[in-house]
Amino acid sequence: MDISLKVLFIYPDFLDSTKNLKNIPGNYSEGLASLSAVLKEGGHSVSLYHLTHMPEKDEFIDAVKSYSPDIIGISIRTSAMAYSMQMVEWLDEEMPDLFVMAGMYHPSLAPDEVIALQGIDAVCIGEGEYPCLDFVDYFALHGKLNLKADSFWVKDLDGTVHKNPVRPYITDLDKLPFPDLDIFDYCNLRSNIQQNTAEVIVSRGCVYSCTYCANAQLRNIYPDKAHYTRFRSPENAILLLERVLEKDPKVECFSFNDAILNVYEDWFYEFTALYKERIKKKYVCNLRVELINEKMVAELAESGCYLVTIGLENGNEEFRSKYLNRTMKNDHVVKVSHMLKKAGIIVNAYNIIGLPHETLPLSLETVKLNARMHTDNVIISFFAPYPTTRLREIAEEAGFIDPRVDPDDPVQLRMPGYSRSDMYYIRYSFLKLMRQYRSLYKTYSGQKLEQEIDKLDGKILGKRHPRRLIGAFRRRKHKLEVFVKRAVSRYLPSIYKTLRKKRDDRAAVSGETKKTP
Repeated sequence: MDISLKVLFIYPDFLDSTKNLKNIPGNYSEGLASLSAVLKEGGHSVSLYHLTHMPEKDEFIDAVKSYSPDIIGISIRTSAMAYSMQMVEWLDEEMPDLFVMAGMYHPSLAPDEVIALQGIDAVCIGEGEYPCLDFVDYFALHGKLNLKADSFWVKDLDGTVHKNPVRPYITDLDKLPFPDLDIFDYCNLRSNIQQNTAEVIVSRGCVYSCTYCANAQLRNIYPDKAHYTRFRSPENAILLLERVLEKDPKVECFSFNDAILNVYEDWFYEFTALYKERIKKKYVCNLRVELINEKMVAELAESGCYLVTIGLENGNEEFRSKYLNRTMKNDHVVKVSHMLKKAGIIVNAYNIIGLPHETLPLSLETVKLNARMHTDNVIISFFAPYPTTRLREIAEEAGFIDPRVDPDDPVQLRMPGYSRSDMYYIRYSFLKLMRQYRSLYKTYSGQKLEQEIDKLDGKILGKRHPRRLIGAFRRRKHKLEVFVKRAVSRYLPSIYKTLRKKRDDRAAVSGETKKTP
């Protein structure tokens, strides 16, 4: 008996700011690629409807029908929840007999919210490769949903929701087939086209419990939390990279999207030794700053790492420890950043504005820490209160979450001590302010430095400083710059790559090695 089914994954891969831009390149999804590989290994046919803009209803329905699917899986992330809901509503209106399952971070963290949607028949919680295979196999054999499927919440015909326990996660990632790159237009993904870079993941999970991050809550889904952070073996990870190079020979760089590449020191050094021998490409990665020392910096540079991204989030040690569960010391952060830059490695830093109980002076400390580090690029985001995270609970307990706030509003919290206009000011003045403080750190020292910093602090925080006006102007300017950048990357990719390379080359050779202030 042939139990092969046509499975269609729907991937809403756009932001609110890009929802109306057609024909832009999409992004890679490791989760969908891995699910597809397991389903295909199980004998099923898998297709991907990769949406890089929000379609009209007729366009969407016609596209779905063209795949003739037997069952649909929709990937839902928190920031695209509203658009995913609209698509599910259209499916329910036009194709009500088609079974729809949902997965990804948001369904795993807020299954009650997702299963309640009209048109959603099942929600996959946690890692879904083999639970999904069993779920699809059952549907193929019996023509109905398995109400007792592991790792699934399933809605019965009468609306009853069957909440089943989560299956243990896969402990040995080497036993998974390599991700299915063929479901994507792989060589034409955004990073491949614009940067000749392939995005890869060689691990799962994170050992840390940062209060703003979903990783800890995803770990808490499982009874066994101790071994949740897993890596492919170094040899298997290298085989994966070699396979990617076979798929796209133009790849010049790998971007490791793992939460923290250096979390296990022994694994890291064994992997980089093989990488130097067999891959010999540049790479970028996320690192935990507390785990970086001189030996690791040297190995990063020698193995081809040209850019690292580290999470700062906020520049005040006490605030960071109390509310974010991040205990690193600022002096160590600065020291590590300078070591990396001296080795010719570009330093990027993640920063968050508008955290619960944050104030404008605290955000200014974040600016100043980046200035001390001589950060090359800063990634600045407004705080997103992700479901079930501890920091969202803190915000709720303080009364900072107003249900009347538009979900698309970038500033989600309403805090008496930190106005929305001040958040816009610091967000869109971040780079300019960072350069001003950096100039002070380069020029002065000792008591004179403290005096100059106090003077600049006073100007920025003063009542006469037109922060609202400046923030509004710079926000509009930023939007224009982003529009131009996207247009160049979209229509003139060769020019975009050239400009980006020149920027990175300048950062890599800057080697700002002045003494840590």
